[in-house]
Amino acid sequence: MKQNLVKLLLEEYKQDLMIYELSQKGIDLSGIAVSNLPIILDIIGFPVEKSVINKPGHTDANIKQVILSKNITDSDYFCRDWLFDKYYEISKQLYRQQKISVTDDGLQTETGADETTVEFQIEEYIDWLYDEFFKLNYKN
Repeated sequence: MKQNLVKLLLEEYKQDLMIYELSQKGIDLSGIAVSNLPIILDIIGFPVEKSVINKPGHTDANIKQVILSKNITDSDYFCRDWLFDKYYEISKQLYRQQKISVTDDGLQTETGADETTVEFQIEEYIDWLYDEFFKLNYKN
């Protein structure tokens, strides 16, 4: 399962890198981008964004969730931002890496880390997600 999640996120990274490079040339394709990360978070089992986390004392007699407030800043609401932020931090570091090749026409540079490095970093990120998921479930 983990390798499939890595492949999904690797494809998102490649897409993001291509969209970034095209945006540097004035072409905006960000509106058609597919985001696999929310799907990966769902597969791992993280609560849905802005959903209520079941906490003791917040259920009624029928064990149904009681929503005390609709304010998304309430501590009972689950926010995925920290999970996304970690991925974007890793992606940004990988984007900044450059490869320099010597060709018959001179030096050529390419943006982004090599695929092996990217895959390794994504695999570590997936491991981190699983660790965070287990910590979250241990607390609740």
